[in-house]
Amino acid sequence: VGLPSPVAQNLGAVTKKRPSATRRGYGQRHQTLRKQWAKRVAAGTVVCARDDCPFPGRLIMPDQEWDLGHDDFDRTKYHGPEHASCNRSAAGKSAHAIKADNPSEDW
Repeated sequence: VGLPSPVAQNLGAVTKKRPSATRRGYGQRHQTLRKQWAKRVAAGTVVCARDDCPFPGRLIMPDQEWDLGHDDFDRTKYHGPEHASCNRSAAGKSAHAIKADNPSEDW
């Protein structure tokens, strides 16, 4: 009998159970902190914690999606609210930088 087809292999990856919110860094502490920030963010008075935020004045407007940003190197630390786009692009930039530091992984 041959090897599983690439389609069957991909289906196995798709159906794997996702780690819990706590294991991904979004447990009770994260949820509590996010609730504490939510009223201030809804008032439009919170500045995005990302220094490289491209939005005018870095304000997070009430209608904008936002994330409670982790430290890029220590997920037990929080920076504060960030525009969702700022937070998620930072994660992508970080992952890309790590890959650039380890080019041998492409082989």
